[in-house]
Amino acid sequence: MKKTLKKIGAALLSSAVLLTAAACGEEKPKGNIGDVELLEGDVYAVIKVMDYGEITAKLFPEIAPESVKKFTELAERGYYDLKTIHRVIDNYAIQGGSLNGDGTDGEIPDADYVPVETSKYAYHFYGALCFAANSKGSFSQFCIVDNNTPQDINAAITSLSAQLSDDAFASRLLPEDKAYYTEYLEKLEDIPPEVVEKYSSKGGLYQLDGTETVFGQVIDGFDVLEAITACEVVTGNAIDDGKGVPSKPINSVVIETIEIIKIEPAETTEETKKSNKKTTTTTEIVAESIATTTEPEATEETTRKPLDTLVTIE
Repeated sequence: MKKTLKKIGAALLSSAVLLTAAACGEEKPKGNIGDVELLEGDVYAVIKVMDYGEITAKLFPEIAPESVKKFTELAERGYYDLKTIHRVIDNYAIQGGSLNGDGTDGEIPDADYVPVETSKYAYHFYGALCFAANSKGSFSQFCIVDNNTPQDINAAITSLSAQLSDDAFASRLLPEDKAYYTEYLEKLEDIPPEVVEKYSSKGGLYQLDGTETVFGQVIDGFDVLEAITACEVVTGNAIDDGKGVPSKPINSVVIETIEIIKIEPAETTEETKKSNKKTTTTTEIVAESIATTTEPEATEETTRKPLDTLVTIE
């Protein structure tokens, strides 16, 4: 039976004892490389989408502090309420939360943007919660990766390496292009083995690593994510129309609310005795699959990176 993490989270807040990795002397997990679980002190978001259901994502304030703070502040003041998910691409991602509901945010003061925060602990695995970015940084638009197709990074390295080693082929590349793909190959070769393995087993969009902020990971509601990406779409988003990729939902996909919940630390034994409260033991919640001012008129579109895989050289 599927767990409803929102209800379980409420139970955790009233529990006196929470079993955690820290309690066993282990270091608290970071980011989304390993299994993602909710522990004492963690913060998570419940994204409620009208007619679809709830998506629950653990947030990573230690990894992306400015992004989590921004997302939390916007959610808690109701900014996301009734905003749309305007961009949906099956086996890629969903994107929403733009100020004007169509991918545009208007003339936003520079101070309202947060910088892109990349980390060796957070990657674009299936279910990653990210901030879309433009040249100024990130404002409000968030994305959730919806590609659970296994990604073979080693095969990509082999293919790109062979192409660059082919003198006849490489001679046709402009110097700046050859330098670009050589640098990209080095980037792929530097990916840690455990990350390569996770992309291989869970899927994701490794091509986007290092380009935008991953500040959370979906841990519940993957069925809701899949239902959204199955909606019927048409042209209407400029960033995708040029590639011939329809991505605008025919029927509006609307965010009802985004609720931010923190799992408060449990009371100590002494405090529990003083308050004469009954102690309850609660098991850890483990991810079901590992596999967020003034509102001006629209003038600028915040987008994700192109869909084209960087590995392919035609």
